[in-house]
Amino acid sequence: MSSTSIQAKMFKAVSASATAIAAVQSPSGSGNMTLTGSAVNDGSNMSTTVTLTSANNNASVSFTITGTDANGDAVSETIGTGPNAQTLTGSTKFLTVTQISHSATISAVSAGFTATTDTTGIVFAGATRVRGMHGVSKASTAGHMIIRNGSQTGGKRLQLDAPASAGMMDPYIPDEGIRYPDGAYIDISSGFDSVTVFYDGSY
Repeated sequence: MSSTSIQAKMFKAVSASATAIAAVQSPSGSGNMTLTGSAVNDGSNMSTTVTLTSANNNASVSFTITGTDANGDAVSETIGTGPNAQTLTGSTKFLTVTQISHSATISAVSAGFTATTDTTGIVFAGATRVRGMHGVSKASTAGHMIIRNGSQTGGKRLQLDAPASAGMMDPYIPDEGIRYPDGAYIDISSGFDSVTVFYDGSY
């Protein structure tokens, strides 16, 4: 028997923040911004786009953002012209951000996220079993939650439909759970305000 413990993860859209990844900072020369964590996301556990904000002129500086996407794959994006008394928004959706490099000295730049617009995330990237869940459906939007094996396009092993009415859903899952040998990848669609998944994770 593998050494696992039951863990829980919530997937829920969050509001935008200009400093969720890195607080305002002004390091000299080229280098990396100091992040607020080693694998920073916006707290939703779902992917979204990154923002760079400054009240000063950083137009001559390029920034390269590195992290992972909703499949857990490595992804990066370069913003060639930095913020100049504005907020710039990237076009690549990140689930985590692990590094933001800058090509020269920066002046009062922070990094954050736009409000969550995507609905995909990772329950657990390795072999696991989904043991249970709790969903909160939206008042006016029907939809469905799907957990796939291996990737966001992998085989569908669980689907939970939500009616167009507000409520809470606690579906029955057999005692042994639902097995995901290649990792569990979730899409809560537009029908759910939030979904909490209970799963086998590492100690």
